[in-house]
Amino acid sequence: MPSSTLFAALVLAVANGAVWDCDKQTSCASCTGLSHLLDESNPQEDVLRGDRDNENQQAEVGLLGDDELGTQLIGCNWCPLDNSCHAYGSLLNKCGSDDYLKFPDVCPTDYPSETTPEFLGDWMGSLNDVIGNLTILDLSLPGTHDSLTYDLSTTISDGGIDDYPELSKILNLFSGAVDIIPGQIEDFIRQQARTQGLTISQQLDNGVRFVDFRQMKEGKGDWYSLHCLESNQLSLTYLKEIHDWLVAHPKEVVVAWMTKHGNGEAKGDDAYPGVSASDKQAYWAQVVNLFDDLIIDTDVSSPNSTSISDLIARSHRFIPYLGDYEEFASDDLKKHAMDGSLVDNQLGSSVETEAISYQSEKDAFSGAATTKKSDKASNRLFLRSMATSSPDCQIEATAYMKFDPFANTDDQIKACTSGCFDIPSLVGWCPSSLMDVAQMGAYYKQLTLEMAYNNFDQGWEFPNAIYLDSLDVDGTIRVGTNLPWGVEKEDDVEEHRTTRYPYADTLIGFNVKLACKMGQGDETRCKELEDMIDGRRDKYKMELWDDGKYGRSSNWPQLEI
Repeated sequence: MPSSTLFAALVLAVANGAVWDCDKQTSCASCTGLSHLLDESNPQEDVLRGDRDNENQQAEVGLLGDDELGTQLIGCNWCPLDNSCHAYGSLLNKCGSDDYLKFPDVCPTDYPSETTPEFLGDWMGSLNDVIGNLTILDLSLPGTHDSLTYDLSTTISDGGIDDYPELSKILNLFSGAVDIIPGQIEDFIRQQARTQGLTISQQLDNGVRFVDFRQMKEGKGDWYSLHCLESNQLSLTYLKEIHDWLVAHPKEVVVAWMTKHGNGEAKGDDAYPGVSASDKQAYWAQVVNLFDDLIIDTDVSSPNSTSISDLIARSHRFIPYLGDYEEFASDDLKKHAMDGSLVDNQLGSSVETEAISYQSEKDAFSGAATTKKSDKASNRLFLRSMATSSPDCQIEATAYMKFDPFANTDDQIKACTSGCFDIPSLVGWCPSSLMDVAQMGAYYKQLTLEMAYNNFDQGWEFPNAIYLDSLDVDGTIRVGTNLPWGVEKEDDVEEHRTTRYPYADTLIGFNVKLACKMGQGDETRCKELEDMIDGRRDKYKMELWDDGKYGRSSNWPQLEI
């Protein structure tokens, strides 16, 4: 099909079902979710071209040809300087091209930036009298998956998209085949790659102590974080942020797993394709220099034998587990990292097979004490993934619904809901982003997290660290339907749009229970701390509800909490 014809059909398809006036949109998410036709002969109008009656639309759109494109498809833009929505080229827009926001997933998250959560930013120090004699390999650390994806650019990473064949297919299929908003395909990829809404400092403020730090040397010569796409900033910028946070929180310890793609076993070119050993070692020397006053020295300290109190006293408070350890760190700097292969990363299943995932998590938590004991003896860190991923069929269905005006929406939704997921209550909606998938997954992850916490007396435990998606305010995970940057769903259960589960407090509460069971802290202190943490957890008690469209069920899988 000729590009101009497909463009014309796309314009018509979009125009038929949307509210079109940019200046009527009151939120960044609703504004940047719209597209409009720009009349290049009069680009100053702040009015969208899609508000004509359908017959006139068809007549005008039908006139568009390769040599007659007096219009182009442009998005509404949100200007943060005046918190208003404007049509592209409007004289009313106070923002320059580098300032305005074009896509919903770059809108500000609904996070109370003026305040930091009580307790969670300094929980290790606050509990030091009880957990101080334990080691890192006794504790269970709240962690995040793909921790830096809140700040992805639209530049394809040299080490990213090859691991995601479906995204490569989408990029090749629709690039050049459809006249679309510039950057829209890359933004679509970003929406399938982003797992977090909070910055790394906000994550640490909200109780996170395990960071999944992905990194890759790009063709331009610098190291960036990645998940399909490059990060906006250099990886050293995010590491500096972690360093500065540790300086401001002198009794906290942070563990970082530093790999390209979460594989601590990969070596050489398999770990970092096309990157020389000398380049890796030069970068690692920069990291060690940055954390000089805070990084572990394994000649002195070891995760399985050095207490939390001693790590703090020695200022060994940054503990990196380094992928491709033998080649990445020169011999003289190996002592400042743990070998990334010492991370016992147990992946489990994802939300597309949630019934299997549910059972897998139960098995992992009920047997965690045995696994931790065995791993600790060999200085291994037991890490459990509770993260999810976008199934290929969901990515494909979403892409066709977004970019192909001739796609049968009902057929694509059916292919997505019945072909990609085993959740009975997911009907009539295909998740359009990885964060949508993650929040639906988090709804079911709360079941096994709560089960493990409540079964502590029956011997259930958490791993040394868990990493998952959709961290939210107050150390919670978001299990409702609204995305963090304000995108709402139609016909959902309104009172559960921002429902959350107390993820960080649940793991921290477990650490208190474990330390007290091991004889750390007197009975009065233990009771005081357990009551305090239970009070914090009560603010976000686990909630279950039935939403027959968006995949939330109150009685599936079989509940045994």
